Amino acid sequence: MRKESHVFILPTYLFVAVPQASLRYAMGIKMKFEKKHLCTLPSCYAVSSINVDGRLKYVLATDDTGPCYSIDAETFVIETVWDGPGGTMSIIPIPGTNGEFLATQYFLPGFSALDSRIVRVCRKDGIWEIKPWITMPYVHRFDILNRNGIYYLLCCILTATDKPQADWNFPGKLLAAELSGDFAAPGTFTLIAEGMTRNHGYCRVQRDGYTEALTACDEGVFKVIPPERKGGAWSIKKVLETRASDVAVCDIDGDGIEEIATIEPFHGSDFVIYHKTPEGYAEIYRYPDKMDFVHVIWGGRLGGEPVFLGGCRAVNKEFFVLRHKEGGIHAEIIETGYGPSNVAVLPGKDREYILAANRESGEGALFTVLVD
Repeated sequence: MRKESHVFILPTYLFVAVPQASLRYAMGIKMKFEKKHLCTLPSCYAVSSINVDGRLKYVLATDDTGPCYSIDAETFVIETVWDGPGGTMSIIPIPGTNGEFLATQYFLPGFSALDSRIVRVCRKDGIWEIKPWITMPYVHRFDILNRNGIYYLLCCILTATDKPQADWNFPGKLLAAELSGDFAAPGTFTLIAEGMTRNHGYCRVQRDGYTEALTACDEGVFKVIPPERKGGAWSIKKVLETRASDVAVCDIDGDGIEEIATIEPFHGSDFVIYHKTPEGYAEIYRYPDKMDFVHVIWGGRLGGEPVFLGGCRAVNKEFFVLRHKEGGIHAEIIETGYGPSNVAVLPGKDREYILAANRESGEGALFTVLVD
């Protein structure tokens, strides 16, 4: 295992008379990213984190045939959770447990996912136990949402075909189920939305007291809100009319209203940010450089500053951060040549960490976010 670290220092810019949201940028705040190689994992795709016996573990898995790893956040010791089968698209911690998580398997090869399933994973007496939980064809993203003390499983189905290979003539859908207190596999699901072609994009959004989701497909971006009470109806509302592959939200300009960022179209070449106006959402930014197979998208705060993260798996294979300054949004390159697929941002005691799946270089990496 390589132990070398690299530091990437982004340039400083000085401006005057800027809005409050841009003060950190205007005052010459440097955002630095210190990279550590965690593991070599061919086609590294899914990333998440869990806490087992009071210790933070990074979890990384391939979307190809191959393993899932758990890496201790302090010692960086690697454990193999499973050697196969692979085909992991999502890794979701189970709330209130000792590091148990759900993960997809058998979403492979490529978009051949008729046999895809979700497994339940736990670590007992030093051994990882993997048990089949639900078999669900073409489940790509899924999540556990919470509202008023009730947990719900939301499953995003890429396509509704019953054939071994994805068929976009059969649009995807959203399935949901209420979960029991022990998170047993639900026996029945409710169809809450359909007609979603290439139902690929997903973003969990934390609201005051509950979680909701944004999903993205050819038909647009949809807000998905769990029932207000047990047995109630889900709320599904289209918020953006665009062919979107993936989606994230962040109030990057600090005006109190979240912007929506999208990757367009499916596995596309454009990273776009929209600002809400009285007439609807209007485009305010489009990444200026040539890209292809854009896949990373995340919105939130790094070093106390609202940012978007983006990355692509082709051309320059860059990983970048978007920050707001007077007059617009500025892109800064974190690194090139690695081809990231997904990231997870983890809070630390006094800084954030970015867990990155660099799929095209077969690497799991950790970036420490530092600000001066």
